[in-house]
Amino acid sequence: MTTGLTHDGHPTASKRSEILPLTGLRAVAAIAVVVHHTRLPTSAPPWLQEIAICGFIGVPLFFMLSGFVLAYNYPTLHLRDRRAVLRFWVARVARVMPLYWTVLIISVLTRETRGIPQDPSLPRQFLAIQTWSGNLNIGAAVYNGPGWSICVEMFLYALFPFLVLLVAHIARHHGIRGLLALCALAFAIQVTLWAIFSLKGWADLPATDPSSAHRWLYRNPLTRIPEFTVGMCLAFAVNRGLRFPPWLAQLVQVALVIGIPVGCALRDPHNGPLGAAFFGTMWTIPFALLIVSLASNRGFFARILATPLMVTLGTASFALYLTHRSRIFGFGKNTVDTAPGHWGYVAVILVVVWALFLAEGAHRYIEVPGRRLILSAYDRLVPRAEPAQNVATPSATGSP
Repeated sequence: MTTGLTHDGHPTASKRSEILPLTGLRAVAAIAVVVHHTRLPTSAPPWLQEIAICGFIGVPLFFMLSGFVLAYNYPTLHLRDRRAVLRFWVARVARVMPLYWTVLIISVLTRETRGIPQDPSLPRQFLAIQTWSGNLNIGAAVYNGPGWSICVEMFLYALFPFLVLLVAHIARHHGIRGLLALCALAFAIQVTLWAIFSLKGWADLPATDPSSAHRWLYRNPLTRIPEFTVGMCLAFAVNRGLRFPPWLAQLVQVALVIGIPVGCALRDPHNGPLGAAFFGTMWTIPFALLIVSLASNRGFFARILATPLMVTLGTASFALYLTHRSRIFGFGKNTVDTAPGHWGYVAVILVVVWALFLAEGAHRYIEVPGRRLILSAYDRLVPRAEPAQNVATPSATGSP
């Protein structure tokens, strides 16, 4: 039996073992996004530039991990228990919004000090509903760019109590085979959407076009439901005993650690349909295999991700993701672009280290205290009638 804190910060005990490699995986995904925004020196070869640019695939991985996390922590959440559902939603707000609002306020104050008028979309930004807009400037550019994914997360959090009923029903009546069938259905929906956008020519439209694949297949909350559902199904399957044998876990991890960068290096940035597939569809199966292999706690890569350093970085990965962008376009990107010769690569490393340092501070002094403050206030207003359900410790999982 493991002891620790629940996903919401309350003491608990769980018979399920911790899944530390998945926490470490969150660090890899967040760092990939940082590198995506930093890029590499202009002298870097094109194939290496493409690997850096493709760091945005860490975002769909986050959404899939989010589905896994919630289903792993709340497999018995039921709509009939209104008190539990309400506290679940409050806990989700407490999990992500304090830091989100803090970064937004800093962005607002920065505009004020520079004499830049506030954008009319500020109320949408505050409510985290900006990415429903077809305007790229509103959805993912004004204020803190990475905040668009919080809009997606909040939408998925709202749906979770409904989706978990479906997934739990399938798990009870059809077992792992039924869960894998639901995964296949979700993937088929992704493929269908990708095919429609490719055949209609919408995959070739620029990101600024409201009809583009970037707007619909990457930023729109609706099209993230399939991979979120896949993550949920994988959590139920793991809880029901789905594990890879050591040799298969090792093979999957080695194949993906090599194959993902190679696939990114070979990406043709001028191929619209391929670019649209990179927004999520192309990675659903590889990421699902990776999550299951790491959940098996087997393999060399799993051991690396489970080290204390990677777990610590993974715990602060949400803060890294949400806070890094402003630093990238201050100290970071300009430094990389202007650094002579190989010093540009050193600058990339310094940017990542600096972003990690800031993220750890934001996690400790804003994210965690903010979450505890909101939950404590809620629990004082709405006392719980019975102890919270047993859930896994945050080191086993966590929100993106």
